[in-house]
Amino acid sequence: MKIISKISVLLLTMIAVISCDKLEELADLDITQGFTTTINVSISEGSPETLNEVATFDLASDDLIKEKLDLIKDVNINSLTFKIDNFIGAEGATVSEATMSFGDTTITLNDINLEESDNNSTIYSVGDTTQLNAIADELQEATLITVTLSGTVDSTPANFDIVLTLDTTVTVNVL
Repeated sequence: MKIISKISVLLLTMIAVISCDKLEELADLDITQGFTTTINVSISEGSPETLNEVATFDLASDDLIKEKLDLIKDVNINSLTFKIDNFIGAEGATVSEATMSFGDTTITLNDINLEESDNNSTIYSVGDTTQLNAIADELQEATLITVTLSGTVDSTPANFDIVLTLDTTVTVNVL
């Protein structure tokens, strides 16, 4: 009889632990949100110019996330993309030696023909899983991250927009 009561207590304990984990999962709310920022670039005529532009992503710019900033449990980046838009400038203008930096995370970009990218509405996916996870970790800690875009534009003048999109899922614990 003692063995049966010990097994019963063990089973009840296991059920309680499993139930608590399930309850905690039910208390989580996933908020999937895309954040977009546009960098306006204007380079006058001259020799090749260095591109050094800055933009910011702020999770608190979404009202639902802003209400729950203190309850953030996890941030996941589903995708990070950019496109070139509204290009006006020298034919064949190319951005080379380009990087995109988010805090301590730097992502190297391939050369980009600005006019072709704009005309084809090319959307570039950026970063591998490790890089996106590092950016997500920084966002989870600070909820705000600055991106610095650097490179060289070989032909000028060049006026264009860089449209950056960060698609995230923010998990908050509502209990």
